[in-house]
Amino acid sequence: MRQAEYQPDEDERALLELLPADGSAADSNQIRSRLGWDAERYAHACVRLEEQGYVLAGHGRGETICRDLVAVPPEFRPACGRPGSHVIVRQVPVTIPHALCDLTGVHLSYPGHGGAVTARPGHGTGNSKGFQVEVDARTLDVTIRVSGRSE
Repeated sequence: MRQAEYQPDEDERALLELLPADGSAADSNQIRSRLGWDAERYAHACVRLEEQGYVLAGHGRGETICRDLVAVPPEFRPACGRPGSHVIVRQVPVTIPHALCDLTGVHLSYPGHGGAVTARPGHGTGNSKGFQVEVDARTLDVTIRVSGRSE
């Protein structure tokens, strides 16, 4: 399970950048080769990410690795890494970790409260119906709130 304020280090972020945003599996050997890492460095980054709930890594010959999207609500998963996608948010407040799901350029809405396109890092956006989207300047995590809905 992911720790509340855990931030992936440089190696972990580099590995995550090469994994498909939709959670589909990637060949571990190809990822390691693209990174130019030895097996020990790769394994160390994988273990740390797996412990934090960011990836699911296969073991043994022909192993694969993928993002672990279990922590991402189902309605967001198809939009991860796909600018221009639209998500109808089902429950608020919700925070989507950028390391797992890049919502850059995604249109978010909540029934009866309108919506907005994901704001720039460190900024927020909202509308007159109480819909609010904020992007953390440091983590790029996206938090969605609706005024009048329980926190």
